[in-house]
Amino acid sequence: MDPFLVTSLVVTLMAFTAIWLIHVPLEDAGIIDYYWGPGFAVIGWSGLAFGAQSSAIKIALLAAISLWAARLAGQLILRHRLMDGEDPRYLKMRRAGGPQWWWRSLYKVFLLQAVILWLVASPVHAIVMAPSTAALSFVGVAGIALFLAGLAIETIADWQLYRHRLSGRAAGQTLTSGLWACSRHPNYLGEITLWFGLGLAALDLSGAWWALAGPVALAAVIRFVSLPLTEQHLMEWRADYAAYADRTPILLPLPRPHRLTTDPAE
Repeated sequence: MDPFLVTSLVVTLMAFTAIWLIHVPLEDAGIIDYYWGPGFAVIGWSGLAFGAQSSAIKIALLAAISLWAARLAGQLILRHRLMDGEDPRYLKMRRAGGPQWWWRSLYKVFLLQAVILWLVASPVHAIVMAPSTAALSFVGVAGIALFLAGLAIETIADWQLYRHRLSGRAAGQTLTSGLWACSRHPNYLGEITLWFGLGLAALDLSGAWWALAGPVALAAVIRFVSLPLTEQHLMEWRADYAAYADRTPILLPLPRPHRLTTDPAE
């Protein structure tokens, strides 16, 4: 394995272990989300600091990643502070884990997410490891455009949700306007779009096919882990969510087929 890949893995594991130590007295695993975005920027910039070849394109791409990371960290911090206690996802795990959860959470939550972050960061690794003379072609430029489109979707969706929460209606009323009228999770859609754009740019710059492994892994985790858990929670806590889910696509804003009815009165 390339020394940089080993170094970035060690740095990421150490960072998440430190966050775990902070979380133990707080009994709030939600603080782990604070590092999700910045963790990718740390991998990128530490790679250049540890001796990887630098170039204007690399610095520009890492700056774009840092911008996304700062926005995401700020949004997650605000969301966490608006919550009444620990994130329900982690609170449910804490209650089920019993008295030993404080140390079991190290590998079941923190180190697991560290490995996932490291795997998803394949475009960042590819960018850092690319030759300093590498340039972007049309594919790479298209990837950057896709990255910016995903960032815009994610930013707008999160801002609309934040305003909804500030209005005081979020506790019992699902947001169904704006981007949320087209997709039940436009913020996740923006995240996937953004990472596939970054993956294309990294692939074009480095020629490494595995630059797309991270975006594929992220899309799989979101679609088959994050979305089902979120959907289950919303179905249980919001009375209007079932009707909203019935008429709105879960992720991609595609037309939904009309349901046939056998009721003669309709």
